[in-house]
This record gives sequence, structure tokens and C-alpha cells, in this order.
Amino acid sequence: MSTRVYLSKHTCQTAHEEDTPVCIRIQLSRATVKDLHSRLQHAYRKDDVRLVRRTTVLIDLLVHHVPVAVLCERWGLSPSCLYDWQRAFVLHGMDSLLYRHSGGRPEKLTPSQKKRLVELLEAGPLVVGCETACWNSVLIRVLIWREFGVLYNRGYPLKAGHLMTSMT
Repeated sequence: MSTRVYLSKHTCQTAHEEDTPVCIRIQLSRATVKDLHSRLQHAYRKDDVRLVRRTTVLIDLLVHHVPVAVLCERWGLSPSCLYDWQRAFVLHGMDSLLYRHSGGRPEKLTPSQKKRLVELLEAGPLVVGCETACWNSVLIRVLIWREFGVLYNRGYPLKAGHLMTSMT
């Protein structure tokens, strides 16, 4: 499967706000266009809205040569976003269509600590030395501090039901 991108430079008329007298038209190979359409159909089947949007925009931009301004208006995206997608596709091909985890705050508890926490929560507050029979966020916070030495902010929503379903 070819992911070749053909570039052709030609002089074109520029608008008043543009600084460059050269337009670059990117022409994709038939195999790449076919692969893009295949990825679009796959994204529809998976109901992956982000991938449908990104692939559709790239097809419109690189295959149908729809102006950036029209795509920005149609999809509610900034021109820089479209140019970033275009640049990523030209540089990395189909791999640029994969969404990756972009980081975020690292987990405070390890998987084994989470498993142990679920066991303690299922045992109940009386078993772990609390004076009440019901869990609340303050008790859970104290339990996590006492057992694992990890302090959650008091504004962090700690609910026993949510913890038990999300940590298993």
C-alpha cells in the first residue's frame, strides 16, 4: 500500500491577507485515497466520532481540495488545527490518524493498591475500624491515607460505589 504524497508547486493568485505568492497543492496517490476511505468506513462502524471528523476533514482538504476557511466553518475548527492534521498526515501517513493517550496526571494508587482498596471497601467500615456502618468520602480518604500513605484532596470525589466499579 502506497502512502506517497505528491507535491506540486505552482504560482497562484493570493488574497490580500496572505504573504506567500506560492500555493502548494498536495495530491495523494489512489492507494492512499482508497485507504483513507477505508479508514473512514471503519471509523463509522466503530462509531468513533473524532476519527470520522478527522478523516473526513483530511479527505475534503487533500482529495477534494475544499478551502480551509470552508472546512473551519463547517466543522468548527481553527485553521491551525487543520494545518496540524495535514502536516501530521503528510509526515506520518495513516499513523497520524491514531489517537494516543495524551498523558494526564499519573495514578496515585498502583493496581495492587486499588485491588486491596476494593477488598477493604467491600469488607465494610466496621471491619477496618471505623465507628459507622456506611462509607462516605471522608472515611474513604482516611482509609487510603492510613493504608497506603496517599492523600487525596478533600475536594476529590471519593465514592465507594464508584471506586469499587472503576478500580476492578
